[in-house]
Amino acid sequence: MLNTQFVNKPSPEELWYLSKDAVEHPEKSIHQFFDTYSLGSAHERLWKMLKFTIGSEEINEWDEIKRTNLIYFFELLTELLKANYVLFFKMRETTIKK
Repeated sequence: MLNTQFVNKPSPEELWYLSKDAVEHPEKSIHQFFDTYSLGSAHERLWKMLKFTIGSEEINEWDEIKRTNLIYFFELLTELLKANYVLFFKMRETTIKK
C-alpha cells in the first residue's frame, strides 16, 4: 500500500528543491529534459535504475510494502514522463508558431 500521509502536502523541505525559475517557468525544465533525452531513452534509463535497485543486496532487507511502493513509483513516474513528453511537443509547436 502506498503511504499517502504527505501526498499533496508539500513540506518546506520539498519546496526547497524548486528554484524561482522552476516555479515561474516549469516548461523550461521539460524542454531541457526532452532536448537531452528521448522518451525511449528516458524510459530505458528509468527501467535500468529500477532493475539495479531490485537486484541489489540491500533490497533483501525491504519488506513487501517498500518493494511495492518502489514499483508503484516507477509506474507513476513513467506515466508522468509520458505526459510531459506530450506537453513538450505541444509547447514546441506553440513556440514554433510564434
